[in-house]
Amino acid sequence: MSFGFLPGAGCRNIARHYRLLFKLSRTSGHRGYKAAVCTEFGKPLQLGDRESRKLEDNEVRVAVKRAAVNFGDILVVRGAYQEHFSLPYFPGIEVAGEVVETGSKVLRLKPGDRVVALQQSGGGYAEEMIAEDRMCHSIGKEEKLDEGAAIVASYGTAQLAFERTAQIKETDSVLVTAAAGALGLAAIDLAANVYKATAIGACGGTEKLQIVSKFGAKFTIDYKKENLRERIKEITKGKGIDIIFDSVGGEMFEDCLKCLAYEGKLLTLGYASGKVPNIPANVLLLKNASVHGVYWGSYFEKMPEVFQHSVTTILKLWKEGKITPHVGKIFPLSQINDALEFVSSRQSIGKVIVDCTKIG
Repeated sequence: MSFGFLPGAGCRNIARHYRLLFKLSRTSGHRGYKAAVCTEFGKPLQLGDRESRKLEDNEVRVAVKRAAVNFGDILVVRGAYQEHFSLPYFPGIEVAGEVVETGSKVLRLKPGDRVVALQQSGGGYAEEMIAEDRMCHSIGKEEKLDEGAAIVASYGTAQLAFERTAQIKETDSVLVTAAAGALGLAAIDLAANVYKATAIGACGGTEKLQIVSKFGAKFTIDYKKENLRERIKEITKGKGIDIIFDSVGGEMFEDCLKCLAYEGKLLTLGYASGKVPNIPANVLLLKNASVHGVYWGSYFEKMPEVFQHSVTTILKLWKEGKITPHVGKIFPLSQINDALEFVSSRQSIGKVIVDCTKIG
């Protein structure tokens, strides 16, 4: 797999240095584990040995069973993410597994507990990951680990966008672009089944449209065959859309902007098209409409109570059976590069999961 980014010699020196560390960890006497590492942006990840480190007082060591592939992980290893990460970088921010060790100040978790865990600095594509206590959440034996790894980031993002930013109501119409992806399906699931709004899913292809309908979309639009603006005009009888949930950007964003209802809200959550759109402010003026950026991960540092509320809300809804993430495909850890390419090439439906117990 190649992402088309070519770093300089400094990165290659780091890569050689890290390969040496892999070898040392096998002979140093310290416990090690398998982990995927990015040693050069734009190149395939390597799978090697990483040395376990001592826990801080507030940390938890998790034996990773499943890890989620998020589009942000792909951007980071391309070297194209909005935040900078130093090399070597260990990707993977969202996992499910079992606690194997806790720091001295961790009181609510114990070895053997099943958890979902987040680590914004990465490290999840591995046999183990260290996360802060506050980023680990207990799940029962009845909850599936595949779903546990799939739910928090996508559904947490959509929940925060709808409730905090858009202040969604039952009477709202909601258009979701890239509706068959992990984030898109989460948005459809929440909009239709939790907030009881009228959900409209836009994506490409019959199979994707069927999944989106199954998750609760009242209307679907195949933007490979249909004109988005014309279909929205038909569906809404000319009124337009109250809330648009867009993670595509580019020309799709521009079309969405023109589909807004009076006082409508366009949520921009990412740019899968690779194109950051320019916003014609006159359209907003004429419609008294608004565009809102939603970057869920930043709330962890800026407003941690808001971030934690989104996580606990989503886990509660999941445990109550009100939402269910769709796991479209599972790859072994040994095929991590294939997993990233599968998502990058837009073949995926729902969430793609990595089985971190399969390393051979």
